[in-house]
Formats: sequence, structure tokens, C-alpha cells
Amino acid sequence: MESKQKTLYMSRQLIEFNHIYKEFNDVYREAATKVGLSLSGFDILYAICEMGDGCLQRDISQMCCIPKQTVNSSIRKLEQDRYLILEKGKGRDMHIHLTEKGQKLMEEKIYPVI
Repeated sequence: MESKQKTLYMSRQLIEFNHIYKEFNDVYREAATKVGLSLSGFDILYAICEMGDGCLQRDISQMCCIPKQTVNSSIRKLEQDRYLILEKGKGRDMHIHLTEKGQKLMEEKIYPVI
């Protein structure tokens, strides 16, 4: 009787990394839900913490690996909820600034998660 050998297409390290990544993603998704944000909205605010007030939409898209359209839609929602405002920069650049309400959200909900 021939023994069938299972072929692994991923290294054990990659499998472990993927598992840890998915666990972290679940933690952030749960945190976003608890503060009433989408995961992309939470990611945008998290990115603003890292890059600072006045960062650009395209920089957030690159940093978070989120499509530009998703970032744009999420920023529009955050703007509608009065957490941030957009300021025109050079060309098509749009700088993102937190409002007082957005800063309060960061201090009360986002910073504790970080």
C-alpha cells in the first residue's frame, strides 16, 4: 500500500504568520465595531495617528493597503459624521484634518486600542 504524502504549499512560518495576522485583524474589526466605525474607517483614524494630522488620502491608501476608492468612501463617511474635514492641497491632493469631535473620538476610543 502506497502512502500518500501531503504536500504543503506554504511554509510553517507563513502559516503561523497568516494565523497571527487574522487574529489581529479580528481584534481590530471588533474594536471598530465597538466604537461604531467600519474597519476601513478605523484603519484611517489609526493611520492618522501614525502619519499625523494633515496627511493625504493617497498616503493612507498606501499605508493601509486599502483601495483608493474605499479610502475615499470611508473618508466621506467620517466627514459626514463630522470627525474630519478635507482641505485642498496641490493638484488633486486632499489633506485630512481632525475636527474637535474627531480628536475626542481618537482620545477616547482609538488611542486606548493602540
